[in-house]
Amino acid sequence: MDLSNKIWLLDVDSEQSAFTWLSVVAAFSVAWLLLVAGGDAAMRGSRFKWHWYFLAVLFLLVSFDEFVTVHEKISAALASRVQNTGILYFAWAAPAGVISLLGLAAFIPFIRSFPPRLEILLVLSAVLFLSGAVGFEMVGGSIAEVEGTESFRYRMLTNIEEGLEMAGVLTFAYVLLSYMEGIGATSAPDYAPRRRESPLPTRDR
Repeated sequence: MDLSNKIWLLDVDSEQSAFTWLSVVAAFSVAWLLLVAGGDAAMRGSRFKWHWYFLAVLFLLVSFDEFVTVHEKISAALASRVQNTGILYFAWAAPAGVISLLGLAAFIPFIRSFPPRLEILLVLSAVLFLSGAVGFEMVGGSIAEVEGTESFRYRMLTNIEEGLEMAGVLTFAYVLLSYMEGIGATSAPDYAPRRRESPLPTRDR
């Protein structure tokens, strides 16, 4: 199938598309929400303040990567040094998956500090995002190796991959907004000390 005349503005796999712009904005917005939540956590003396700040930096990097595709450059560098084939065709995906799983394990206490409903949604957002960013990326790599990146099957997988990533980011944004609404952290952190009661039954100590 000739996809040379694809509509670039709607192409989820192009850096010069509306979808890429939306991805950049969504990831940057989540980074801002995390920064606000981190400032609030610092004011409350929460032991998880650095978790919030770490995630804020991480999503800033995700936003930057959506724009300049750093992961593709890393993948190309790794591919020149290791034998990559099949699901490891995109060489960056497997290491990223391992690091992500280790990170999730390290963040279990942080995740458990959320109210039960938001805790479930938080885990769901991570599953959605990693399923797209790592899982479908690896499957797509095995197809790209054989059929190329312009094949119909690869393009379909790319749409699913990007859709899962966006769903994960938007679900995470909903979790953050719900959490911040519950604790009253709805404005930018001013770092002025103040006392606040949390109406949500959080387990953050």
